[in-house]
Amino acid sequence: MPTDITGPLKIAVISHLEGDTDLTAIVPVARMYGLAVPANPTWPYIRYGSPIASPYEATCWDGATVRVTLHAFAETKVGIAGEDQALRIAALIVERMKTFDPDNLGIIENDWINTNIMRDEPEADRWHAVAEFNITAIPA
Repeated sequence: MPTDITGPLKIAVISHLEGDTDLTAIVPVARMYGLAVPANPTWPYIRYGSPIASPYEATCWDGATVRVTLHAFAETKVGIAGEDQALRIAALIVERMKTFDPDNLGIIENDWINTNIMRDEPEADRWHAVAEFNITAIPA
C-alpha cells in the first residue's frame, strides 16, 4: 500500500537547501520556510509550496510521487535587480536539488519540471520565482 511521504519530504528538502553555502549567502537559513511564512517576512526568502502527492506503488516499493514547489522571493537591492536576484536564487535551488538524496527517503526519481518568474503585485521591485520538481520516493 502506498505511503504518504509529504511531511518527511518537506523537512528533507528544506534541510537540503539549508546546506548550500552559495544559497545561504543570499538567503539565510532563518529565512527558509516550510508552508507557513511569518507576517511581513524579511526579503529575500524561500518558501516550500503546497505539495501535490499521489500514490506510488511498484514491486516491493510503496511511496509517493510529490510535486514539490519551491518559491524564491527577492527584491531590488543596490546593483541587483529583483528579477535577477529571484532567478539567481531559483537557479541555485535547481542546482542544489540535483544532489538531493536524504537518509530517511529512498529517491526513485527527482526531476526538475520548470521555473517561472513573476512580479509580486503591487510592488514593482519585488519578484517571485517558482521552481517545480516531481519527486518519487519511498521511506528508507
